[in-house]
Amino acid sequence: MRRKFLLGPFIACLAAWTYGNGTLPLLPLYALDLGASRTASGFFLAFAYLCIAVGTMAAGMLPETFRHRRLLLVASGVPFIVLTWLTGHVANVLQLAIVTGVIYLAGGVILSQATVLVGLEAGSEDRGTAIGIVGMTNGLGGLVGGLGVGYIANRFGYRGVFNSLAVFCILIMIGGFISVEPPVSSPSRARDESVAGGRPLGGMLILLLAATLLVAVTNGPGNLGRSLSMNARGFSKSAITLTASIQGAVSIGFPLLLGWLSDRMGRRRIMVATFLAVSASLVLLAFSGSLWQFAVFAVLYAFLSVPLGVGSAYVVDIVHSGNVGKGVSLFQAMFWVGSIAGMALTGYAFEKLGIPIPVLVSAFFPIAGAILLLFIRGKKRQAATTPPASG
Repeated sequence: MRRKFLLGPFIACLAAWTYGNGTLPLLPLYALDLGASRTASGFFLAFAYLCIAVGTMAAGMLPETFRHRRLLLVASGVPFIVLTWLTGHVANVLQLAIVTGVIYLAGGVILSQATVLVGLEAGSEDRGTAIGIVGMTNGLGGLVGGLGVGYIANRFGYRGVFNSLAVFCILIMIGGFISVEPPVSSPSRARDESVAGGRPLGGMLILLLAATLLVAVTNGPGNLGRSLSMNARGFSKSAITLTASIQGAVSIGFPLLLGWLSDRMGRRRIMVATFLAVSASLVLLAFSGSLWQFAVFAVLYAFLSVPLGVGSAYVVDIVHSGNVGKGVSLFQAMFWVGSIAGMALTGYAFEKLGIPIPVLVSAFFPIAGAILLLFIRGKKRQAATTPPASG
């Protein structure tokens, strides 16, 4: 497999995930400091995930013959950078929600288009590995963001955090400039894919979307629960973000390793295993009280990053080539939609029931998702409908 086409998407995704994973543990605390309640903090994060879902789905409406996906990465980097800087200067929760929402909207476009560029360029025999390499940016961004953001927050406050990230996120534009566009389809293939683009995406994809929705709901109780639980126990901001860096460090190799394994053992088997690991992590979080317990939770919860990579490769396998962009974007959007529901419901549940019970209940959602995955019987697309491998 020729690796050159991976560099641009890798760099762009690394910057976006560093912002996202580095600030996620602090954003609910920032909202609390600006006067929000726990319920409001949950709705604030839900709104942010709604925006990333909208950005992902909007980008997915582009036809497969669209020739400017890499320029979308560059264009999306502009508001991302400007508003990241502005986040450190907000005066209330409403302003924080607005700037964060637009950042997440741009982030949805960035992550979606980077994945589609890689998925279209890679061959079916190594697609899981290729998307897994780019998927490593999730964990790497968590490591860089977790260590750096926590240190900067303790020394320079929220303004220092977002000023620094604004400079770092210039990498998004650089990654867009050096990305490689997939080859233009031939006229006959373009007509075939245009027709295919109007076909239903298929029942197997619907099952995959539903399973992804269920596991994504845990984004709320996992991330919000960790931050609020550790904050209530008096842990420092650096300790809270340390768990994010542990999660990032552990998950750096997960997308590549499990993507490689999915090329050989099957996507479904790998995804079921990761869903069960996420369920186990939430059971642990419900009973965690010391730093080492939160650290172990972070190790297991790192598996939540895997479905986005392996699942995206699974989508490219089971849908027609003319529906790849739409299918991948819809799949990624479903992850964020589940996160929206999780964030919105979790804040309210924490307000009414405390933290442990909602977290423990949420552990059943990945199990339900794993059961749905067992009903997917679709096979990989035949070579005739698979884009040829590059190089």
